[in-house]
Amino acid sequence: MKCRAKNLTVCTVFSLASLIVLSIACHGNNVNIRAAHPESEVKVTPAPSKNQSGTGNLNVEHSTKPGIQITDVPPRGAGPDRVETIAGTASGVNIAECKVVVYAGTNVWYVQPYIGSSDTSIEQDGTWHTDTHLGSKYAALLVKKTYKQPETTGKLPDIGGQVLAIATATPK
Repeated sequence: MKCRAKNLTVCTVFSLASLIVLSIACHGNNVNIRAAHPESEVKVTPAPSKNQSGTGNLNVEHSTKPGIQITDVPPRGAGPDRVETIAGTASGVNIAECKVVVYAGTNVWYVQPYIGSSDTSIEQDGTWHTDTHLGSKYAALLVKKTYKQPETTGKLPDIGGQVLAIATATPK
């Protein structure tokens, strides 16, 4: 196909579609294409073949890595009497399957806001907030709802398994 100036857009789309089809043919059923954002990934998988009651079209699914941020950091402090709000955002997960666990740190990490009441839900827009006792540092863990957090810990868990992402913050 010869590309002329008038048909440049059509030629570009045709070339990209051909490249994707050839990539799938050369690399098997699954091809991962990195998007413009390094945290994003577009996964291209072929639809069922015509023999498998499909149309033969490609299915494109967009996914991002799980992430969590602390956007509202409480002040520095210590003790069981004073609480402040800690808040943030979670992304890249099905929020119905996840929760946030907050820790305030001094010499060890203490689950917040209270032992036995430390699960923080994620709103539909990805935001979360809860009370916390004051500390010299704070952590928010994005975890699966089935995650059983320790009441205190000397070290935060590693990312993996049911722990999807971790954010830490130091009060200013």
